[in-house]
Amino acid sequence: MNKFKKLLAFGLSLALLCGTAMSVQAANWIGPVTVRTDFSDNSVPAAVPVLQYAGTGNLTIPNVVLPQGTAYKITCTYGGKSNFSVKFITDERTELLVNAIGVYAGTTLLSDGNSAVPLGSLDVRGDGNWTITVSTVTNLSTKSVTSVGDKVTGIFSLPSTGTTVSMSNSGKGNFIVWAHYSDGTSQLLASAIGPYAGQMVINNPKNTTCYLEVKSEGQWAVDMGYADTLSLVPDIN
Repeated sequence: MNKFKKLLAFGLSLALLCGTAMSVQAANWIGPVTVRTDFSDNSVPAAVPVLQYAGTGNLTIPNVVLPQGTAYKITCTYGGKSNFSVKFITDERTELLVNAIGVYAGTTLLSDGNSAVPLGSLDVRGDGNWTITVSTVTNLSTKSVTSVGDKVTGIFSLPSTGTTVSMSNSGKGNFIVWAHYSDGTSQLLASAIGPYAGQMVINNPKNTTCYLEVKSEGQWAVDMGYADTLSLVPDIN
């Protein structure tokens, strides 16, 4: 009888392990890494996918490494109901990239390109299906953008310095806007909780290019002060 119980327990454990393994797709390369060192508007006019992963539930993706020379963003989608988090873990640091509850689609910055991304792992926690795409920040954008949720915009030129940026947000959570300039510097343009409407004078270098990193739970808009056409940053860009 005890032998039968042990065999039954072993069988159940094996079934659970197999079920878990079958529910998670292995990490797949979908294209070669494109090393980019030029942030001019004449560079690659689209985001280049570098790595793509898909799975269900909790999973740690090892051996994630990206070369120096370009900025990288990470786009995540999630169809579960509970908490969804994505962390990038290296020997030096643990960075929380996504922390949401319920269905999610958004993009956050993985690396600004000033240094090589160290060998690390992506730790994914959730109870539903998810996808992760790492791509280069090489797509182009207008100087005025709007969207919903976490986004990394495309690249746009800033011919002058000292312009006034106008920003608004309708979300209830954190609203954070970073401007990343092509000389390797960054500027915090907004940091608030809840609905927001405000301005900031930018201190960018002249004749530089820039992209924005936005954290929000709602609708937001950023006008860089050049009376440019307002364009939508898509969920997957």
